[in-house]
Amino acid sequence: MPEDLKQNMPQPVKFEFKLNPEAKAKLIFLAVCFGLVFLIYGRSILGDFVFDDRAIVDHQALLTNLNSSDKILALPFWTEEAGLYRPVTLFSYALNILLFGFEPAGFHFINLILYALSGFLIYLLVEKLFRKKLLAYLSGIIFLLLPIHAEAVAYITGRGEILALLFSLLAFLEIIKNKPPAVGLKKYKNYWLAGLWLFLALGSKETAIAALPLAALIIYFRETTRGKNFLRPEVFFKNLPAAAWLLSGTAAYLALRLAVLGRLHFLGVETSLVENPLKFAAFWPRIFTSLKVLWLYTSKSFWPLNLCSDYSYNQIPIINNFFNWETLLGLTILLFSAAAVFLFLKRAPLLALGSAWFLFGYLPISNLFFPTGTIMGERLMYFPSVGLSFFLAYVLDAVFKLEPRKVFNYLAWGLLAGLAIGYSVIGFLRAGDWQTEERLFVSAAECAPSSVLSRSNLGAAYYLEGNLVQAKKELLAAQEIYGGYPKGINNLGLIYWKEGDNIKARELFLRALDNRFPYYGAYENLALVSLAEGKIDEARGWLGKLYGNDKMTIEEIINNYLMAAE
Repeated sequence: MPEDLKQNMPQPVKFEFKLNPEAKAKLIFLAVCFGLVFLIYGRSILGDFVFDDRAIVDHQALLTNLNSSDKILALPFWTEEAGLYRPVTLFSYALNILLFGFEPAGFHFINLILYALSGFLIYLLVEKLFRKKLLAYLSGIIFLLLPIHAEAVAYITGRGEILALLFSLLAFLEIIKNKPPAVGLKKYKNYWLAGLWLFLALGSKETAIAALPLAALIIYFRETTRGKNFLRPEVFFKNLPAAAWLLSGTAAYLALRLAVLGRLHFLGVETSLVENPLKFAAFWPRIFTSLKVLWLYTSKSFWPLNLCSDYSYNQIPIINNFFNWETLLGLTILLFSAAAVFLFLKRAPLLALGSAWFLFGYLPISNLFFPTGTIMGERLMYFPSVGLSFFLAYVLDAVFKLEPRKVFNYLAWGLLAGLAIGYSVIGFLRAGDWQTEERLFVSAAECAPSSVLSRSNLGAAYYLEGNLVQAKKELLAAQEIYGGYPKGINNLGLIYWKEGDNIKARELFLRALDNRFPYYGAYENLALVSLAEGKIDEARGWLGKLYGNDKMTIEEIINNYLMAAE
């Protein structure tokens, strides 16, 4: 073909996709976040539904029905008495099922994805707010490394913690966005997103209420780092729409919470002595013990040895004396956190933000102002631990800048590598404890031998294995710690029933029902005792108390037992 004709022919269009260096660096860091998370916690994908995850299984019919979205919005988080309203977390379970089915692997996979994204968003927030890349990288990486997060990440029920922080970070990033010049209120047209993100954060878990005061501080840093006077009227009015949308998102959540839970459970939480003995303690002992718990949270965040899934009665005894070292250390941490917000406001803004993040994130779970549903749980430190990550990042960043630079750079890299390896190994091992209920209960009994819940759960695990001797030993030990835990009483009754002592079994099943928080499954066990004695009508009576007029279920249970007995 002649050359001139070739030149006149249409040439193929070449599409080139090029990333600028900044975008490329962000993508690389995002990949690092995912790689780190899956390296440490990837084994959790092989895990099962454990402990409170069973509530997801119990509500399978609701969560798998695409037409039940409105019911999820009007549903308390499993029970009204718990005083919890988390529709976003429930929606996330429903979407999980839609995408991956009802296998636990899909739930664990999404937890890992959300966790990695949280570390990346922390990096973005610090980088955009303070324009310090090394601090931002360190903050995101250290957060992902903290082993105390294992419970939130490897435990499906920890999804609420992860989502609450993730949506809070999205709200913060929205309010610090650089807005293009515009006329009038059009400049603030995207701030509705900040309100939506905060609504979703609160709908994931109530602890996201800490995002409100943090948002105010973040707006302050956004203005002051750009050389503006935060107290000038024009600066105040410029940020008023953002504040209005954040408050609107909060108000919308609170209104729905009130409608679903009612006045009785809007703020009140019904819990037992086993889950939170502080609810039943006098005022000062509750404060003294709560301060000790603050010390435990902080020390286990930095020095994560003896991590545990259970701190319930009586693993942390009530403290009646103010002058003990753990309470005094907790008070010191609390006062330092409050003072550091103002102390570092000008000289080290990241430390001021970290102090506020830790303080405001901790107060809703502290039991200082009002008792919560539990005395202590490591997953509850997920939100406030962002502040601790900022402190560690600041220290490492300071070491990098010391002179002679070459020597201290080696030292800083060595510290970071040691921290990464040590924390990763602990997180990896801890994730393994959450893979099965048996491993979880065994580890809990080892780290919390004084907990009635841990010993009872371990006894139940041995019972399911058919090891009645060890099951009885653990359940009797649990009774010595506290004789009023209904599930433990019920499980001990099962042991006696297996041993053929129907009188003792019946006595224990009745005790499990005679409780402020009765274990209703004991009705079915009473029916089993009656069936073992040939009292079929009596068995129907016990099952009727549990299943009401559902005669089909009642007869199915009776027929299954009689067929098995033959």
